[in-house]
Amino acid sequence: MDIQIPLTIKLTEDKQSKSAPWVAYTPELDVASCGPSPGKAKKNLMEAVEIILKGAADDGNLKDLLLETGFEINASRLTPPKVSLDKFTFNLNPDLTRQIWPA
Repeated sequence: MDIQIPLTIKLTEDKQSKSAPWVAYTPELDVASCGPSPGKAKKNLMEAVEIILKGAADDGNLKDLLLETGFEINASRLTPPKVSLDKFTFNLNPDLTRQIWPA
């Protein structure tokens, strides 16, 4: 039986990287990968997740891995841990902002 595991993907661009500036990250499993485009970064992330889950299954500890990362396991369903993608504003004091914009 196939079971779908819903995962969040956070996609960011690392402008310092020339060959693989796009980073895809899933907080539920704390796994990241990168690629030259957003689509390739996501594909690489999916491959990394598959390798990790298959490796855990081969080692006989897939259930433990999922429980340790916050998943709930019911009869035939996996419920991922809650992930909050809220934004907040952090105020930098003048000493810190001078490092960005010198007086």
